[in-house]
Amino acid sequence: MRALIFEPQFAGHNLVYVRHMIQALLPLGVEVALLTSRQATESEEFAKHLGCMQGLYDLLASDLFSSSSKSGRIRVNGLAGLFSSLRTILEGLKSSRPDHFYVPFGNPLAHALGLPNPVSRYLQKNQIESEIILLFGKYAYKHGDLASKAKEQLALQLLANGPWTRVHHIVPHAIDVMRSHSSRLRHIAHLLPDPIDSPVMMSRSEACNLLGLDPSAKYVSLLGLIDHRKGVEDLLSAAERLEVDADSQVKVLLAGKSSMEARSLLAGRYRALVESQRVVVIDRHLGVDEMWAACIASTLVTTPYPSHRYSASILIRAAAVGIPVLANRIGWMEDVTQRYGLGWTCQTRNPSVFAAKISEILGLPESYSPGQNARQFVEFHSLKNFQSQITEQIARRLGLGSQARGLPKLG
Repeated sequence: MRALIFEPQFAGHNLVYVRHMIQALLPLGVEVALLTSRQATESEEFAKHLGCMQGLYDLLASDLFSSSSKSGRIRVNGLAGLFSSLRTILEGLKSSRPDHFYVPFGNPLAHALGLPNPVSRYLQKNQIESEIILLFGKYAYKHGDLASKAKEQLALQLLANGPWTRVHHIVPHAIDVMRSHSSRLRHIAHLLPDPIDSPVMMSRSEACNLLGLDPSAKYVSLLGLIDHRKGVEDLLSAAERLEVDADSQVKVLLAGKSSMEARSLLAGRYRALVESQRVVVIDRHLGVDEMWAACIASTLVTTPYPSHRYSASILIRAAAVGIPVLANRIGWMEDVTQRYGLGWTCQTRNPSVFAAKISEILGLPESYSPGQNARQFVEFHSLKNFQSQITEQIARRLGLGSQARGLPKLG
């Protein structure tokens, strides 16, 4: 059995999924090929996430992709991104001749492959089973107006028309909507964990020592890729208001690779906060141990994402090590934080409200205790659960039975 994984992007989150999938497929005796971009193979993220697995899978690197002149990221959206993806996939399918095809980040392709196209025809003609993972989609949340409902129905129909053996989504409501749309989607749609590695066992003092942090400080953290999409400016704006009244030991920690925009903010408007050490910056891609250390070192992890209504893996990580979160009152983050007792939510887009809530939380006399359902939430999003579910179909094809039976479900 041979599986082809298509992932041209090299953001850490994308390559983490690829690593987890390869690690799950190899023990099943599956030959794995990764079809990616030349830019991805030359990235720091690729070396950190996949460098240690060199030689365990076939690497197909394409030069067909264009990239953004500002960010250096691969273009996967728009006509140029779509056509380069389709051309690359078709060439990769023909050269590797897989039995199974995976698209770990399928949103840019989901609609296009529901229209007549050479990739879908090739997959169907050669009886190649295919699985797509979706992280976004407007149908993941309810819409009241007729125009949005019409767009939702079109998107779902294109998804149902696609070549997919399985469609995975990490937002529960998206699965509910898919299954109510048609019998085909009801059969192939599956809720997938947003996987996290098992936590690295270390004390808070060890975590601070690993990152060069002050163990006596109270860190209010934003972790992972530090950019506008994660709400870095909203947190920095709140930090300005914290400076007047907050304990001198309260510090904002930005740990992860910063975008150019974030670096400009830190060197410009918020330079004084950095120079006074009220904002502490670790500007680099964090390895697995470092990411866990950043969580454990934190007193409060924030997810002030201004418009991101979908899963946030850092929230899951914080829950796994018992660190409370303060999330924006929006979408998936609001839902799971309240449902599973993972911390608090507020309007993080309002800096005064955001700062006041941080001060309120840090001033609570009792330490945070996770809700009763927090363990269920963390267990569902375990790496083991993700890997078992993403390989369930290919394991059945190999005669190994269901790999996901008896594993945690999300209530």
